[in-house]
Amino acid sequence: MSSNSITKPQPHVCPHQIAFFLDNWIRRLIQPPVKIVGPYIQEGNTVIDMGCGPGYFTIDMAKMVGSKGRVIAVDIQSKMLERVRKKAKKHGVANRIDFHTAGIDHIGLNQEADLILAFYMIHEVPDMKHTLGELKNLLKDGGRILTVEPKMHVSQPAFEKMIQIAESLGMKVVEFPKRAGGRSVVWST
Repeated sequence: MSSNSITKPQPHVCPHQIAFFLDNWIRRLIQPPVKIVGPYIQEGNTVIDMGCGPGYFTIDMAKMVGSKGRVIAVDIQSKMLERVRKKAKKHGVANRIDFHTAGIDHIGLNQEADLILAFYMIHEVPDMKHTLGELKNLLKDGGRILTVEPKMHVSQPAFEKMIQIAESLGMKVVEFPKRAGGRSVVWST
């Protein structure tokens, strides 16, 4: 086996084996999905859940977009997407969710969205400017990107650097929501 065929784990990527830590009743008390993303979602919207993990936000967003909306669950780990698929069937929303395995350095989507949620994941990508540029290009006119970064991994100066990078790409800060936990910003183009 050549070294080119070996995938090295990324430093902050949560392994699928401990995904249960990302979706539990305690987190639902601290970070309720409806409170965090509800203000940005309308019935019929298309929403991208970037770095969806085990689908903590995905299932609630699928309920919010209704039968005419779509949620695109995106993750680099196919086993995380399989967890989301099983959970979506259990909750009766599998027909509203598309599943997409992204590459480490390329999202690989071409469908535009009304909302893109990037919750605790921008700090995990190898090229922040490239990823933010891809997200911007996936946004519909009038759409929003909600980015939330964990304070334990992302310092205030690092968060401000992310804002500078996004602004250099033509993104505009809409607000800094307090309800999401972590360091949060909503973008538009």
